[in-house]
Amino acid sequence: MTDQAGSTETTAFTRARWMVGLAIILAIGAIAQYPGGDRFDHSSLGYSISRNFLSDLGMTMSFSGQRNLLGATFFVFSLVLVVFGLGGCLIGFVHLCSESSRQRQLAQGAAAVGLIVCAAFIGVALTPENRLMSVHLWLTLFAFRVFPVAALLMVFASMSSRVFPRRITVAWVVLTAVLTVYVIVIGWGPRTSTREGLTFQVTAQKIVAIAAVTILVYLSVQADRVLATVRRND
Repeated sequence: MTDQAGSTETTAFTRARWMVGLAIILAIGAIAQYPGGDRFDHSSLGYSISRNFLSDLGMTMSFSGQRNLLGATFFVFSLVLVVFGLGGCLIGFVHLCSESSRQRQLAQGAAAVGLIVCAAFIGVALTPENRLMSVHLWLTLFAFRVFPVAALLMVFASMSSRVFPRRITVAWVVLTAVLTVYVIVIGWGPRTSTREGLTFQVTAQKIVAIAAVTILVYLSVQADRVLATVRRND
């Protein structure tokens, strides 16, 4: 691996972390701008951590009946930044997985699946609930159900690597487990047709979103360290 290639990949991983940081700022802005209301109480004020899904931030008209154009714009840019940042991070991992043809194929398969997931999440950002609820919901469920496949392929790709430390494989295993459990929760957990079910699903979504982003950021840091080691040994 050349120094130039290593530099490019390091830039991709570092850029991912900067994009996630900016996305968090925009998400906070979207929360601050949300007028209020949830599926059961249209008169509530502001955004509820336990009763509003993250996607509610992307509604151009909130449940309270008030316009939410600025907040929705913040949400769209926030989600797009996360998708492009972490999607680029995944592609960076493909370049690191080049010790064998099997490892490269597994990583390329993970990247291909990951790009499909990224496209689905972009679709989620561009289909607000109040306008295209059925499409928005389908894309959301599709993205979360396919995401574990990409993570699992990266588990096998990293397991066969002599360059990656074991903690990278462990992180991919944890991410796969978290995403798989969430697929079970959204498929067979409490329904959002009750207040208790709504709170359960909203809380689960936030836990998974925070966990997934945190793990992927952690992986980007570890990837930078691997690249630094590779450059020193070249």
